[in-house]
Amino acid sequence: VLGLTRSLLNKMLNACPDTLAGTRDAALLRIGYDTLCRSSELSWMRVEDVHLEHSRIYIPRAKNDPFGDGRFARATTSACDRVRAWLAQSKVTEGPLFRGLHTGTISQSNLDTSSIRRIIKSAARRAGLNNEAEHMSGHSMRVGAAQDLMRDGHSSIEIMTAGGWSGFNIVKRYVERAPTGSRKKHTE
Repeated sequence: VLGLTRSLLNKMLNACPDTLAGTRDAALLRIGYDTLCRSSELSWMRVEDVHLEHSRIYIPRAKNDPFGDGRFARATTSACDRVRAWLAQSKVTEGPLFRGLHTGTISQSNLDTSSIRRIIKSAARRAGLNNEAEHMSGHSMRVGAAQDLMRDGHSSIEIMTAGGWSGFNIVKRYVERAPTGSRKKHTE
């Protein structure tokens, strides 16, 4: 799986059209990257879980959370702005945050993980990243964000906390193929 790193993410966000689908896709990509969510977690995300005034998103359940304790994840100003734009344009006020669209009609149900994977690949192709798109999946945002955190000089504990991991061996697998570069703190 190719990590959707910050540089790829920015290209994909810039290529999102100024349409309802483009606004949703940009919000999904940015939130997925910022929160290091799995596609299933993005699929389950609800409007009620989004606390834009505090730049936090509650992730109520995860694959490695057998007791359903959930976790909070940080969202950048950019992510919050994109979610605000999606909610304003879609007029969604409760229930599933990310929903399917068909001929301009917004579904009442959540996007499924295969739709999230298709959105990621389509956004990459729109940005001219055709070769990269072939190696992206619903996990690419999680992988790329972990790689960026490592490259930016964050500790293993910080990366584990950001992604909701309980062990370093999993984090190690995510960051082992990180592109090398400067190791500096990145604020947004």
